[in-house]
Amino acid sequence: MIFSIIVITVPVPLELIGIILALISLYLGGDSFLDNAREFGNRRRISPKSIGAYLLSLGAVIDEFSVIFVASFHRYGEISFGTLQGSNIITLVIFLAVLPLVFSNSYRKFLRDGIILLVASAILEIISLLFEVVPWYIGIIMALLFLVYMYTGRGKAPPIEEEYVHMEYSPISMLVALIILGLASEAIVNYTNGISIDFNVSPFISGFIVTGVAGSLPEIIMFYLGIKKKEQDITLGIVAGSTMYKATLIMGITMLFGIVDLRAGEWSIYLMILLSFIFLIFTLIKMRKAMLAIPVVATAIFAILYLLA
Repeated sequence: MIFSIIVITVPVPLELIGIILALISLYLGGDSFLDNAREFGNRRRISPKSIGAYLLSLGAVIDEFSVIFVASFHRYGEISFGTLQGSNIITLVIFLAVLPLVFSNSYRKFLRDGIILLVASAILEIISLLFEVVPWYIGIIMALLFLVYMYTGRGKAPPIEEEYVHMEYSPISMLVALIILGLASEAIVNYTNGISIDFNVSPFISGFIVTGVAGSLPEIIMFYLGIKKKEQDITLGIVAGSTMYKATLIMGITMLFGIVDLRAGEWSIYLMILLSFIFLIFTLIKMRKAMLAIPVVATAIFAILYLLA
């Protein structure tokens, strides 16, 4: 086992304490990676949209990637998929609900993001219908979809701002952050699996609630900071990019090297398709504050129908 320092058979209070400590470690490691990634982008004259979509969103999802990959590698397929879907759904619901309150423009430059996200969600649904165990080569398809996303999103470098002052940048700090993420991910996967066994909860649900919701916090925090600083392109880029990373590249890598159980939470794929469609619509129209109710009401109706089915 990678970073095998945790066992599952420990008392529940210790499992809860372990999860809290692991989440703190994930946050600190991800925060360090985030700062260095932002400076890396500024020094190489990368556009604000691309900094948000490719660099800052990578910093936001690196902790989730660690958790998802480790869970998949150890064949906890339900935990890996639950973590991914929980993080994506929580992030998108909050993002889509807040967006009309703070931005009133139409953001057609993110139309491509909405289309590819919708396509990725539809592909996952097709895969879940065709395969009980997802073949490894499907991971290549998902990874290629991310490469298409990156290639079609290329843009011109912005002009250099003479007043810009460089911040500290350390490749060693990035490496240390990645090591912390790996260790914390191993701990949180084992503790999450332990809790699902102790309380007889589906591993998918425990992954969705515990690691998925916690994993969405970095994106939500950066989304808030972007709004506060009125960095519209960076703000939208963070959410669009982080969601795309998880739905395509991270999903593809975990399929290549581990197990992803799509059928354990097939309902979450339908919800992702719905949210992706709402995101696509928001890029085409001029938003009004009343539209914040659309993602919230849509998610509530979906949940009611699912419970009644």
